[in-house]
Amino acid sequence: MASTSMHATAMNQVIPNEIWVSLQSEDSSTMKVVRASHAPDGRKVDVKPILRIIDNILLRASPAIVEVHIILILADKLSGIYEDKGFPEEDMIGRSDVDAKLKTLASIIKKVSSELFSYNNLALSGTFKSNNVNQTIIPYGATMDCKCSCSGGRDVHTTIMMILDTLSSYSWDAKVVLTVAAFIVNYGHEFLLFSSSEANNSAIAQSIASLKQLRDITDHAKFSKAKIDAIIKLLKVIMAVTRYIVELHNLPLESIATDESPMSKAIAYIPRAAYWTMLSVVVSASYIASLSGHEESTTELLDLSRLASEGSKIQVILRSYRTIYKEYEDEKSKPAYWDLVKTISSTHSNNMTILKILLLVDGKQHLVGHTNKRIHIEELRKMNVFLLVSGLDLSKEEIDVLGKLYQEAKTKGEIQYEVVWIPVVETIAWDQEKQQKFEQLLALMPWYAVPAPSKIKAEVVKYVKTEWKFEKNMVLVPLDTQGKFGSLNAIDMLLIRGNEALSSIFSEKEESLWETQKTWTLELLLGGIDNNFSLVLDWTKQGTMVCLYGGEDIEWIREFTRATNAVKNISSATRMEVVYVGKKNAIKEVENINSKIDGEKLSRYWSDLTSIWFFWTRLESMLYLKMQQCRNSRNDLIMQELTTLLSYDGSDRGWALFCKGSSEMALARGDVALKSMKEFGERRDSAVQNGLFPELSSYIIRESQKKQRCSRIILSGDRQEIPNKKLSSDGCECSMEKCFVYRCCAD
Repeated sequence: MASTSMHATAMNQVIPNEIWVSLQSEDSSTMKVVRASHAPDGRKVDVKPILRIIDNILLRASPAIVEVHIILILADKLSGIYEDKGFPEEDMIGRSDVDAKLKTLASIIKKVSSELFSYNNLALSGTFKSNNVNQTIIPYGATMDCKCSCSGGRDVHTTIMMILDTLSSYSWDAKVVLTVAAFIVNYGHEFLLFSSSEANNSAIAQSIASLKQLRDITDHAKFSKAKIDAIIKLLKVIMAVTRYIVELHNLPLESIATDESPMSKAIAYIPRAAYWTMLSVVVSASYIASLSGHEESTTELLDLSRLASEGSKIQVILRSYRTIYKEYEDEKSKPAYWDLVKTISSTHSNNMTILKILLLVDGKQHLVGHTNKRIHIEELRKMNVFLLVSGLDLSKEEIDVLGKLYQEAKTKGEIQYEVVWIPVVETIAWDQEKQQKFEQLLALMPWYAVPAPSKIKAEVVKYVKTEWKFEKNMVLVPLDTQGKFGSLNAIDMLLIRGNEALSSIFSEKEESLWETQKTWTLELLLGGIDNNFSLVLDWTKQGTMVCLYGGEDIEWIREFTRATNAVKNISSATRMEVVYVGKKNAIKEVENINSKIDGEKLSRYWSDLTSIWFFWTRLESMLYLKMQQCRNSRNDLIMQELTTLLSYDGSDRGWALFCKGSSEMALARGDVALKSMKEFGERRDSAVQNGLFPELSSYIIRESQKKQRCSRIILSGDRQEIPNKKLSSDGCECSMEKCFVYRCCAD
């Protein structure tokens, strides 16, 4: 290749030893020059959207062609020429505010990109041969008037200093993120095409490679896998260090960074971490450029490996500074925390003292609602109040269900109450992205919220985590007019009984929930699920047998529904309605299954995803309360039915519940339910003589007892009230062991 010689000088050049030395010392001449280049003018740059896009591109488990598409769009967005017309939002993150921020930074990113390009000695007028075709390389940020003809030889430190001079007026976190962004725009597409096995086998990838004037990626096997792996490892460290720099830079370090404070070292260390990041970016860019036509050398692999090793050390140091800061904040908040605990535990004549200490932030005396609606905190003086504590991950289903109960209480409830949302966010820095998420959620809520979540006092956050056991799942804490807290299980009680539970919630009489409910009935199973419940009850009153079924195995669903339809066709006297009710913690998958059920006309289904969420969440709530109150689960019918149904849902296949009237129910795991339908013809005469439901129920009992099955129940979050050995599964004499499952998402 013609370009090989143009890379030779830079690529065979060992990173000078003085650079390695400078990374070990704060007082080196190199670091003094680096610090001297820093001349911020006070401008604020929100780097989070760009960092999020970069993360989306580089750190996915398996880079695919969609990521190359994102890079190309990112480059065009920075140029101001791309108009998004339907690319998936979760991949493109194409909101208008992000677009605007990218466009304002386009010019400076182009300048940095030009510095990276110049270091790699790629002249605009230079060409190389690929598949016997001469191609012209046009880097991002270059113009057709450019006649770059770098002679080569500019060392890596000089390149970094030129980038630092270009970014001198920006903060350290902005310098780093803008440099990485320039690197991604210039070299990300080539690297992803070379490193992605999915892209290598894609005709689209080949087309993009041609458009981007890259070598045929089917030659991937000729490239050094060791070099690609080394670059991948280094890029991961680059992103880790970058995130720590951004996080530390957004902490109020100056307020505690005296000369004696450990945090003063954090401020002093950020420039060194930034210099390492820029060094790694420049070197990575050079080596990625070499993938198009440069032979592997041992020097390159040593440089990449050593840079990754140094970056890992820097990452550990930055993480330690963040830990120090959090420990400092915890220590500082201790006196205020114990004052808060003392105040809350005191006797009060009204609820104002507690509400003010928990809700008032930054001197504001009001709470905010959607459409800029406000309420002065004094208006809550004579009201029962629910304090809703959550992160910014509240689902629409959660808000919808609570909102329905809230509106119902406002219009016809005997006990009036107000709800105030306290958003608790783990990360210390509050940015525009979190503010937008807060406003989006608030717009869905009919109640009020703390006006400035970023200003919620540290002692309040510590209190809700320590005393109310808030971790991830929302917590709903009732406070009456006298300033007394009610049951911490309020959310469970509301989901089970609705607003009828209010008198128990505010008086802590949880046991009364079960005093009138001793048996397992359809009313208990489906209570409060709007039209779905009414429709099922109407069917049962008319003598129709109802089959509720669930799971996410579409093949089992097809088999089971076709078998049930065959049973209905065998006997015209057999009246049965079959309804799909989804699967717990799989709302997105359930939506897809609903579409298939509808398209193939398999059965009825609940189209309202909120109803499905409500159905499963109510079952969990019943289980939580029963576990606290039930001494012997094996003797409690409701407990047995709950654990069996939830364990069937946790299996890989489906389940079915056959109902005759309100209290006659037969629950079967997927294989037994399917077999009961497929073999119905053999028992038809018996069903006609004894009745369909009795015959089906006895069959399910016999088949379920034939083989012992161990099962599992997957519950949401880590509920502190769940004991280690309390539950027993259907068909097994063993007690279930409590264990923890960590997963990245529910679906």
